[in-house]
Amino acid sequence: MAERRERNRVLIVAVAVVIVALGLYGPVALLAPLPPTRPTALAIAAGGVGGAPPTLPAAGAAAVTLDADDRPLVAGGAEARPMAAVAKIVTALLVLREHPLEAGRSGPGIKVTRGDYDSFADYAAQGVRAVRVTEGDSWTQREALHAMLIASSNNHAEMVARWAFGSVDNYLDAAEAWLEEQGLADTTVVDTTGLSSGSVGTAADLAKLAALALGDPFLAEAVTLDAVTTVRGAAFENTISYRPGDGVLGISRSYTDEAGVCLLFSVRVEVGDETVPVYGAFLGEPSYDRLADDTDAFLDSLPDALGTAEAVPAGTPVARYSTPWGSTVDAVTRDPVTGTGWASVPADLEPAEVRPVATAGRGTRVGTLPVPGDDGGVAVVLAEPIGDPGPLWRLASPGVVVPQFWTWITGSA
Repeated sequence: MAERRERNRVLIVAVAVVIVALGLYGPVALLAPLPPTRPTALAIAAGGVGGAPPTLPAAGAAAVTLDADDRPLVAGGAEARPMAAVAKIVTALLVLREHPLEAGRSGPGIKVTRGDYDSFADYAAQGVRAVRVTEGDSWTQREALHAMLIASSNNHAEMVARWAFGSVDNYLDAAEAWLEEQGLADTTVVDTTGLSSGSVGTAADLAKLAALALGDPFLAEAVTLDAVTTVRGAAFENTISYRPGDGVLGISRSYTDEAGVCLLFSVRVEVGDETVPVYGAFLGEPSYDRLADDTDAFLDSLPDALGTAEAVPAGTPVARYSTPWGSTVDAVTRDPVTGTGWASVPADLEPAEVRPVATAGRGTRVGTLPVPGDDGGVAVVLAEPIGDPGPLWRLASPGVVVPQFWTWITGSA
């Protein structure tokens, strides 16, 4: 009899504990915030703009791009090749990084040293392009860069590098680091001029270099000049200009036995209501006649090679939420992604940036799809609501709701 009473007492206590636990757990389960669901990025099938790709040279190597950050279109292989005087564009950009110069400004004076004169004498003896300098004389930064760029003066390339960096070796160290920073890892310079066959670059890198060059205000002005006369009367014409009547802007045009004919250029193309700059590099052309024929074919192909289209329609899924309670909801683009690009080349888009969500209504903005050339990107929204799973799921999921409740009341992460 005593044992039965003891069992009943234990049973009553157990039932009471269960009732109390349920009384406490129920509110916890029903009031606890739900855990945010992390989305999974989805592959984005971005379309091209239709039409035919541009016609690039079959000889040597060539590349064209719409921006320094874009992926260039390449023909003729991806290996690095000698780049001739294109190396002077690297020299100019490095000097202008150290000593920025606005369009139309003269900049500081550069005194001609004995080493600068010796460089002139050496290059003149070799029969390559050189513009006379006199020891003790002075050139403004503007004049020296013009001599290097549009007269393709090799001695001025060395002169401005020594002035800006203290020595050519110091310049080459800085150039190596700068090329890496700019994502031009397949380009190497071993001199300031490009006369060495060791100064090499891929067509893809050098097409990007063309875009970087015209992004500098001084360079963008310098390559448009027909001729230059210094304050001391030295005069030289633009030797890099190429086909200006056809809308081509020559940034570098040169030849060496190892490099062949090399052209760095830009051309502006009318696409609908906008003007689109195209940047390009043609390397290793066997002759200037062949360069002319290849340029004709390229220019003729441009109207059909560029276009504007809807690359990603509105409502395209870019991420997916799979909640712990079994709901699956897509995050989609609120607006279409439109842009100008190469024919038949899919838009190059990064994954959407989408945040975790617990519950939210249909159409709630949950992130952004980055779009090249558009700082704001395209809004990403929920295609359907992510709703509360209801009391039954909450009560049946203590491993989820109890930790969430504790985090909520304690404010801990």
